[in-house]
Amino acid sequence: MFKPTYLYIKTHNITGLKYFGKTTSKDPYKYKGSGVYWGNHIKFYGYDVTTEIIGYYIDKDECKQKAIEFSITNDIVQSKNWANLKEERL
Repeated sequence: MFKPTYLYIKTHNITGLKYFGKTTSKDPYKYKGSGVYWGNHIKFYGYDVTTEIIGYYIDKDECKQKAIEFSITNDIVQSKNWANLKEERL
């Protein structure tokens, strides 16, 4: 069963590095993200982050479509502006 899911962007306020992710947490602002590169960045620079909600989804297919579309449009894997090591596909 699909849990309601937030898609979000975390932006590190000091370095400007971004991380695109998803969470089923009730408070996506408190959720720090789970990416390996992102996690190491946070350990080094501290958790000084702004969170932007991209959407809240109750339909798995719609959420997956939006996540893939966002990942490709913003080139989150290849771009040095993003900490993502892979596309967010759910």
